[in-house]
Amino acid sequence: MINFFKKNKAIVADLLVYFVMAIIGIITIAFPKIGLEKPVLYSSVLFFIIGLFSFGGYFYTKDNKATYELLFLSMISILTGVYFFIFESNDISITLGTGYLIFFLLNIIYKSYYTFKLKKYDNELWFLKAISIILISFISILVIQNFYRTFSSIQTNVIGYYFISYGYVSFFEILLIDKVNPRELKDVFEGKSVGNKKIKSINKIDSDIDELNEIVKNKKSHK
Repeated sequence: MINFFKKNKAIVADLLVYFVMAIIGIITIAFPKIGLEKPVLYSSVLFFIIGLFSFGGYFYTKDNKATYELLFLSMISILTGVYFFIFESNDISITLGTGYLIFFLLNIIYKSYYTFKLKKYDNELWFLKAISIILISFISILVIQNFYRTFSSIQTNVIGYYFISYGYVSFFEILLIDKVNPRELKDVFEGKSVGNKKIKSINKIDSDIDELNEIVKNKKSHK
């Protein structure tokens, strides 16, 4: 078990963060009164919690050359939490709708960029990421348009369902990616084989660019 955690840091960290997100949603639905009086402030606290877990997960995996997805999730979550905290006294419906819209758009922008990168380097994992984006987009649009309506007690449950859905979709995305790439998710970024294909990693590309720059500098110095 210990060896599994050591060898699969990126996967374990991702699963833990999205599991925590789903648990937050379950608790919100089980105890709706917690966020009923101050739903905006409650949302702020939830996003700060997710941000801290994601930030911890990033530092846990950064030595594995894992993706920066947890770091971006952390930054986006904290930014959303700060937004809710600053505008906590404003109209509840507009503030909730706008806050979750910010979280949704920033996440989709990053996930889409990452997916295009995978597609560009002919990596099969782009298809799973694309499905995840579609599902999260569908869920987010339903939730956000609901928030922009007049706030009611049912909106607290909507917050809970949002985190459960987002957490589950992302959780199973990571599990499926692990099935497609049993050598570990980080292999995608180290240029190892995925299926029958040999891919060139994003990290390797950065390394090649640095090497070319060094060669150019050496040639200039010899002239």
